[in-house]
Amino acid sequence: MVDHNMKEYEKLLFEDTKRKETLKALTQIKLGLFEQKEEEAFDFSLYTKMTYGKKYKGLYDLYQNNETLELVLVCPLVENNKGDYNERKDLTPYAYDCIYLEYLDEEAYALVKQAAVHEKSVFIDVFYYISIVFYFIYLAITLGITIYYLINQSFENVLILCGAFWGGLGVYTVLLPILLIQYRKFKAQ
Repeated sequence: MVDHNMKEYEKLLFEDTKRKETLKALTQIKLGLFEQKEEEAFDFSLYTKMTYGKKYKGLYDLYQNNETLELVLVCPLVENNKGDYNERKDLTPYAYDCIYLEYLDEEAYALVKQAAVHEKSVFIDVFYYISIVFYFIYLAITLGITIYYLINQSFENVLILCGAFWGGLGVYTVLLPILLIQYRKFKAQ
């Protein structure tokens, strides 16, 4: 529970912890690391409210078990209450919809998060290879247009007509090594 006698820096640290735990909970939900149950009762005295910012889906508050540090999202189920402005606060919940998140220490959480990024990195791989293929296609088109105009036009006209192509190729040539470096850093993680 939050102690109202906390010093100012302790309050700031607690708010930052709430922010980190909320982000962790949202990531775990996206990764499917949870079990959802409907509970008839929920003992709030064993938990500290950790909701930071908005409630999950506008209905679920985040709580952390004081002993095990496990996270759980809780939504009180009340007849005809949908979390809108007409919601009646005087009705007691008939049950609680609880999303129990798997407990992960910081090291395990970092590993799971990193594995999930690499699992879904197919788009990054495809983008990298397509950008290389397009570079060589763009180079071939630029050379072809330049040669065509050199044969059929004067040199001044070639500079005017092909300058934009060569400028674009110059920018692309500078950006491609940067992309290569970032891609290798990503794959090395």
